[in-house]
Amino acid sequence: MTAWLPCPYAADYRFDGERVRAQWSALHAVDDEPPPDSDALLQAWVLFHSGQFEQATDAGLALGIDGLSVANRATAAYAALVEPHEPTRIELFRRVHARACAHAAQRPQQPSAWYWQGDALARYANGIHVARARAQGLGPQVRAALEATLALDPNHAYAHVALATFQASVIDKVGPLVGAMTYGAHAAAVHRHLDHAQRLAPDSPAVLHECANALLLLEGEARLAEATRLLEHAARLTARDAVERLWVELARARLTL
Repeated sequence: MTAWLPCPYAADYRFDGERVRAQWSALHAVDDEPPPDSDALLQAWVLFHSGQFEQATDAGLALGIDGLSVANRATAAYAALVEPHEPTRIELFRRVHARACAHAAQRPQQPSAWYWQGDALARYANGIHVARARAQGLGPQVRAALEATLALDPNHAYAHVALATFQASVIDKVGPLVGAMTYGAHAAAVHRHLDHAQRLAPDSPAVLHECANALLLLEGEARLAEATRLLEHAARLTARDAVERLWVELARARLTL
């Protein structure tokens, strides 16, 4: 695999350990990640929030099981927001999923292990042919991992959004009847999870952007005005780190299409 591209906004966000610790609650409203318990882990998160995704991944992996949360979040952020080539994105999400499975096997009580397992698998499935994803039975695996995340941590905003998006995607692809009978996907649950995510992280451009996506998947033009409102909110936010800046810029780009 080729070297990772740099985050275009890394120079605008210079973090150190003290600043990350001071802003931890705001920076991690989306994933409810506990504060790091070692200087090495803190430094890996410093690299992540500064937009140095490859370095943050390497630093996290060097810490073994203790660094998998930051390694997986950094890899996923790079794959979703920076990497331009679809095959490379799919491969990166496959790696996140594999690492998260190992993480959950060793630490089944850690919500992030289940979350990255479900989120990465959902994004991997979206990148391959629908029939292939269904044949591999990926849908139930995604749902089980995300539900496990929320059972361990009901305040995991990203997991609420991911589960809502999964159910909206299922309904979009197979319809509400088959979606409900085969995958347990319900429109009411989509809205419930989206509302909960926005209550947990009302100023997260990532949450707002992905909530807009889920609404459009679920109801299309009927929710265009609401989705646009969410994107406009995201586009107006002042980013707290390089990752949020990427989401803000993505929302702004969506609004100009």
